[in-house]
Amino acid sequence: MTIFQSPGNFAKEIRADAALWLADQPGGRYASRRQWFWSLIFLGLLGSAYAMLLAVSAGAASFALAAICGALGYVVIAAFCHDASHGSLHRNGWINELAVWFGFALMGIHGPLWRYRHIKKHHPFPNVAGTDVDADGSTLIRLSPHKPWRPLHRWQPLYAPFLYALVLVHVAWVEDFQHWRKAASEAPKGFRGARMAVSFFGAKSLHLGVALLLPWLVLQPPIWALLLGYVIATSMASLLFVTINVGSHITDVAAFPKPDTDGRLENDWASHQVTTAIDWSPTNRLAIALTGGANAHAAHHLFPAVAHCHNGDLSRIVARQAAANGLPHHVLGFVGMLASHWRHLRRLATPGAGLRAPR
Repeated sequence: MTIFQSPGNFAKEIRADAALWLADQPGGRYASRRQWFWSLIFLGLLGSAYAMLLAVSAGAASFALAAICGALGYVVIAAFCHDASHGSLHRNGWINELAVWFGFALMGIHGPLWRYRHIKKHHPFPNVAGTDVDADGSTLIRLSPHKPWRPLHRWQPLYAPFLYALVLVHVAWVEDFQHWRKAASEAPKGFRGARMAVSFFGAKSLHLGVALLLPWLVLQPPIWALLLGYVIATSMASLLFVTINVGSHITDVAAFPKPDTDGRLENDWASHQVTTAIDWSPTNRLAIALTGGANAHAAHHLFPAVAHCHNGDLSRIVARQAAANGLPHHVLGFVGMLASHWRHLRRLATPGAGLRAPR
């Protein structure tokens, strides 16, 4: 069992500062009117791009629109679904539930399963081997220095982008079924029975209808063109989703703590979250809106139940309190985050490469 140290000054002070700031916000921890406005704009843009896709004849324009739909699909998931999965999009729980199910269903993923996996198997212990499903990844790529090296990994800086482009399709058509079996065993009350089956297969049906059936009925494209458009759209969404979210933890400046023989980590919970997260332009409003606050990742991990519209201001609190308590707060630009992630992949591609002190 992995356990943290007792809360220190940083944990206590940042919690107090954030509570005072949130108390002054009209909507508290939930999404503001501004966030709802931009999120609905993104949803409208996705709907418009999809309508244009159905209106054009098959060809280069349709493939370009498929890529745009994929990119906007990611933005809609980031704007609506991520906050909803943490219960912070709206005060009414059913609105959060609907956003989680519908948004992820557009990409073929069962939202409630993704939420369970994300909250239970990523948020508590990011970058800790065996407890973080994102850092553990798969045997095809080595993301954590605690994972064993395989000969294939020497090429991972080259093939990683192609692998990332396939992640969402793999989640939709392989991992979701595996996660369902595991979740049904771990939390049978929420993931067994007819209601779960209807929810699960309903999400798959919605995705197939929107992504393949309706374009085929309306456009009558050749099968190869239909499938190519599907690959383009899902790959674009997957690349954005994986690169932005993996780059928020898996870099050469983040910490990858390892528990001692008693399962105890060197930091308390709050210090662990800030040292394992990567921020890039964390106070930029446009970046926050487009990524659902993934660019202000330390603030999100420290305050996961707070809507992303507050992440910019919370990031200022994180920076101030981290400096006051002698903790690193990793802040990079977008390009810097990508470069740091690539350097990490390159280092772990080398046999024998393991831990090194985070910068």
